[in-house]
Amino acid sequence: MMKLFKDHRFGKFCNRETISYLICGVLTTIVGFGVFLLCEVLGMHVALSNTISTIAAVIFAYFVNKIIVFRSESWSVKVLARELFVFFTGRFVTYIMETLLLILLVDVFGLPGFICKIFTSVLVVIGNYIISKKAVFNVI
Repeated sequence: MMKLFKDHRFGKFCNRETISYLICGVLTTIVGFGVFLLCEVLGMHVALSNTISTIAAVIFAYFVNKIIVFRSESWSVKVLARELFVFFTGRFVTYIMETLLLILLVDVFGLPGFICKIFTSVLVVIGNYIISKKAVFNVI
């Protein structure tokens, strides 16, 4: 049965790495959404809520991506510094794009913040995977 699945053209996209990325992504999303909801309950603006939730989620995501998804084994200062810099830079770029889109959708179009957060998160997940795979953990 697994051979049939692996032979299918989607089999190359459905492997240990992508499955673990999705699982870790769900956990990261839970962290981010939980913090986002808490911030909204506390009455914070959507941009501040997104900032705080993104910081919490990115810190969590770095470690699960390094250890579980991409299995980056080096903990040397040089490797960590490079990985952290590229990881956080990539996440910062997707964060800026997400925040601007959230402000547009919530403040300009009047849509609910949580629904917009779900929509923008899909775009962010795709971008973050590509950045992590190609630039941060150098998985070819």
